[in-house]
Amino acid sequence: MLFNVAGLLKSSSGIKQLEAVDGTFDVSWCGDSCSVKGTVLLVRTDSGIWASGKLQTCTPLQCGSCLRLFRQNFEIRIEEEYLPYRDLISGAIIELRDYEEGFRIDSDNLVDLTYAIREYSELAMPLAPRCERNCRGICSCCGTDLNKKNCLCTTGERDLRWGPLLDLLEAEKS
Repeated sequence: MLFNVAGLLKSSSGIKQLEAVDGTFDVSWCGDSCSVKGTVLLVRTDSGIWASGKLQTCTPLQCGSCLRLFRQNFEIRIEEEYLPYRDLISGAIIELRDYEEGFRIDSDNLVDLTYAIREYSELAMPLAPRCERNCRGICSCCGTDLNKKNCLCTTGERDLRWGPLLDLLEAEKS
């Protein structure tokens, strides 16, 4: 998701460029990829390029209950400023001040939105995703996926220390 912004960097502040985003990026934890679609508005600022976009992502997740992989759609809004690596006129490298952080426009005047989109997507993910609203999870004894079949475990023993919590779980299953 690279965009050439050399023309914008040569322009005065406030000049805008609307770009379509349609791509994928790798999700390291599962070896799958996340698709991204939408539009991003690139605006020339006095110091760089402001990227503002509304994007749809389809992200692979792992169910926090049954551990199955599934895909979920998210809408994310990105708002980031990209600062140039080199001065377009002199070619000199621009050093960032201590208080300036964030994304850089590379030496070829390309803005790479991949890292920002990845970060915003990760922030949009739920802490404990569920593949289905009523996912039954896996059996804590034998590991059987209770969404597919009932297990044959007959654990009648009950740890009294967990009694109140187990009562809540049993009430929720009913």
